Amino acid sequence: MSYNAPVSYRTGTPDDLEPIVAIAREIWHMGANKAMEDRHGLIAGKPWQDHVADSVRSATKKRLGAGTCIVAEVEGRVIGWGTWSPDEARGVGTIGYNGVHPDFRGRGIGTELVRRCLDALKATGMSIAAVSTGLNEGHAAARAVYEKLGFQALSRSVYYTMEL
Repeated sequence: MSYNAPVSYRTGTPDDLEPIVAIAREIWHMGANKAMEDRHGLIAGKPWQDHVADSVRSATKKRLGAGTCIVAEVEGRVIGWGTWSPDEARGVGTIGYNGVHPDFRGRGIGTELVRRCLDALKATGMSIAAVSTGLNEGHAAARAVYEKLGFQALSRSVYYTMEL
C-alpha cells in the first residue's frame, strides 16, 4: 500500500466495523480505559484495549446501521472513520467516535472526516453540533481538529475513580 495514494471517503458498511475497531484499539491508549487500568489493574479481567473495542464496536454498529458513519480509505483499506448522531427533537447533532490510523495522521484526514460529519448533521437540519474529548495530551490532536472546524469549548469535566 502506498501511503501517498489518494484518500477516498464513503458511507461506512457493516464490513468496515472490525477495521474501525482495530484502529481504535491502536490509537486510544491515552483514554480513560487505559488510565483506569494503569491505576486499578485489569478491569473485569480484560485489558483496556478490549474495553475500547467493546465500546467502539457497540456504538459504531449502531451508527453503521443508521447510515451515520463515514470511512476514509486508501487503496481499499479503511484508515479512518467518523460517526454522528442527530437529535431531531433538540436540533443538536453529536460527533461520535472518530479517528485516523497513525500511519495516515497529519494529512488532514481527521479534519475532513469531521467536516463531512458536520455536513451530514447540517443536511438533517441540526442547528448545533457538539463533540466531547479528553483534556490530556493524547487528545490534543482531536481538540485541534475540532477547534480548527469552529468548535468552542463549553465546559470541562473530570473523571474520578476510587477503589471500593
